[in-house]
Amino acid sequence: MTPPAAELAGLTDAQWDQQVRARLLTTVADLVPGSPTIHTISEWADDVWFVDLVGGGRIVAKHQFYGLVTRGTPHDLLQVEFDALRYLRAHGGAVPIVFGIDPGAQMILLEFVGCQTFADVLARTFDAETRKYLAGRALRELACIEARLADAEFAGARRVIPGASLDDLAAAWAPVVAGAIDGLHRLWHRHCGDTPPNGLVDAIEALWQRLGARQPSLGVTDYQPANIVVDEAHRRVTFLELSKLGWDWTERRAVQYTTSVDGSGMSLLDADVVGVCCLDSAALDGHLVIFQLLLARRVLQSGDVDTRRLAHELAMPLSDDVFTLEVHRCLQLLTSC
Repeated sequence: MTPPAAELAGLTDAQWDQQVRARLLTTVADLVPGSPTIHTISEWADDVWFVDLVGGGRIVAKHQFYGLVTRGTPHDLLQVEFDALRYLRAHGGAVPIVFGIDPGAQMILLEFVGCQTFADVLARTFDAETRKYLAGRALRELACIEARLADAEFAGARRVIPGASLDDLAAAWAPVVAGAIDGLHRLWHRHCGDTPPNGLVDAIEALWQRLGARQPSLGVTDYQPANIVVDEAHRRVTFLELSKLGWDWTERRAVQYTTSVDGSGMSLLDADVVGVCCLDSAALDGHLVIFQLLLARRVLQSGDVDTRRLAHELAMPLSDDVFTLEVHRCLQLLTSC
């Protein structure tokens, strides 16, 4: 069995890795159908190992670092991830097969679905059609996942992690507008040398209010491009990291799954993709504007950086919503100052 947390704290990285490998020799045989024999074990990332099997095939073993803290609670990270993956997979969700969990070691064994993520897609040169396909697929699959997590049979609402309730969401959303407006001021000063028009500042605040008034949905709280994996053929997308559930807006999750966090603000979303998806196009458009302004604030706080690409992205509308189109029209001045 895995030692108590106090003992684990005294292990070196090498000792911890050795302990995990020894545990996996037993766990894989017990939990994976056919009791396969392990060929090699290699660490892929922090707390994630690839387990290659004799005769071919690969399994992913992930350690739930904070799992012991939540063990036995309704929001038990290891159990919630196992239950969510099993339920979603049975109902057509774009998630990996889950073979089982080892509560003693706080390990979960998953299907290997690829090494490339949306973060990689955003950082590399891919043809436009591939990007559009992957973005559209992600939006459809996200909507499906959230619909299933809302099922009474799954009872996801009682598994919400502390800090992700509806009240918590409202409290976290309240200061977002100040950050977005600060990002707008910084970006405007950088590109135009003065302050943005008062009308545009008011419009950003009104946009924030509109987005915050919409009904949130139950879903994952760890939404970022690195948590969607793409297969080698660039046809299948798979959502990872479903251990923490909470309330947020579907369109906000969609934007942050598909937008670069490197400061460029580049998104896989465009008007063509958004125009045929099942999500609210005006909300997607608005959340992308707010997110890109927050990115502008972050990168410009760090120093003198090139924000021309970010300004260009802010000028591009995703929807035909009249209010948001006017916001984009004003933002287009950033590219011509």
